[in-house]
Amino acid sequence: MDFNKVDEKSLSYSILFRYAKFIHDKIFYKKVVYVGQENIPKDKPVLIAPNHQNALMDALAIIFSSKRITVFLARSDIFQSPMVAKILLFLRILPVYRIRDGKEKLKLNDVIYNKTIDILEKNKTLSIFPEATHNEIMHLRAFKKGVQRVTLMTQDKHDNKIDVKIIPTGIFYSNYFNFRSVLHVYYGKPISVSEYYDRYKEHEAKAMVALGNEMFSRILDLAIDVRDDKNFDVYKALMYVGLPDRNEKISEEEKFISYKKTIKTVENISTEKPEMFEVLAEKTRKYTKILSSFNLRDWVLRKKIGLPQKLAKMLLLIVASPVFVFGFISNILPYIVPSFITKGIKDKQFYSSVRYGIGIMLFPIYYILFFVIAGAISGFWLYSLLYVISLPIFGMLAFAYHRFFVKFMAQIRFCLNYNKPKIKELLTLRQEIVEMLK
Repeated sequence: MDFNKVDEKSLSYSILFRYAKFIHDKIFYKKVVYVGQENIPKDKPVLIAPNHQNALMDALAIIFSSKRITVFLARSDIFQSPMVAKILLFLRILPVYRIRDGKEKLKLNDVIYNKTIDILEKNKTLSIFPEATHNEIMHLRAFKKGVQRVTLMTQDKHDNKIDVKIIPTGIFYSNYFNFRSVLHVYYGKPISVSEYYDRYKEHEAKAMVALGNEMFSRILDLAIDVRDDKNFDVYKALMYVGLPDRNEKISEEEKFISYKKTIKTVENISTEKPEMFEVLAEKTRKYTKILSSFNLRDWVLRKKIGLPQKLAKMLLLIVASPVFVFGFISNILPYIVPSFITKGIKDKQFYSSVRYGIGIMLFPIYYILFFVIAGAISGFWLYSLLYVISLPIFGMLAFAYHRFFVKFMAQIRFCLNYNKPKIKELLTLRQEIVEMLK
């Protein structure tokens, strides 16, 4: 593999970038929240250090939000296929080899590290995941030394006359797997690697540990982090219970702040009042079990809806049903293919990466074929073009209709079962949990 041109500009990359970013920011995700982009210097060597939860989607989150050409390091096992390796290199992603890849391959890391230093020397942007692995549990794992090694080696090569900046970064997803979820990316204030140079000259290992500790602390402030893996299900459920009433308007950024606040509250209860935490955990698990038995989510209990709203929603669903049918039938094939392929993938964290990657290639091919076939059969090429242009629009409307229908049915189920003892118990449990969180 030729790594020499990985950081160079190219017309083909620029075209693909704009197309892929549009699909990523406007189609694949319902909303993207990019905060702190002004913290990324424009004229300094930069290394972006984000937490790692969602395979290649984490890399794309940085690529499309950082406003700088960014080269990534990723584990080498995803480069096994020659075709995939070419695509990843085109996307400016370089492999890092581990001991499990074989001792003979570890030597290739010298070439990679030299290239990363070269990138920083050109005042360009590099990104490395300090954890070096991903996990669906929102928990910041112990850092490897890749970030510290690359940045301190660059400082040392230039006798501390270069000013490498590390940008601590937090990434959060409202849902790892669902289409049209919400993505958050938070860039923190830069860390000046030069401040650790003297310690590095005195004792390399201690300097790396100190720099790693500061990165960890800074990223912790920017990410959702649950330290208690054993009770992760409890923390995750309480994140949503702790949100304000759904009738209150709240931004996605405010939701993120609320999640962190709730996690901190639960951590304090766990530490200072362990007996109370056991009661809280028991009530929360019972609450989620009853919710699941009725196929409900917490938001249904937070969202108050009256009869006029129910009737209006029902009328809208009836009137818009032809739009759903047309959009669904016209787009079902390219939509289900990525979902079908992901069933064979063991690591669930690659689901959204595969769906996104296949989707941005498959949908255009499908629409082009549709245009050619429709034009050839009808002979009206202009009308065929307009028809094909309408397909993705109706596809998005069909998906929105489906989500609207699912949520409406959840509200109807709640209303139909409202007088059942279990629903009364559910409401009582939620009120008790909210009071405990206060």
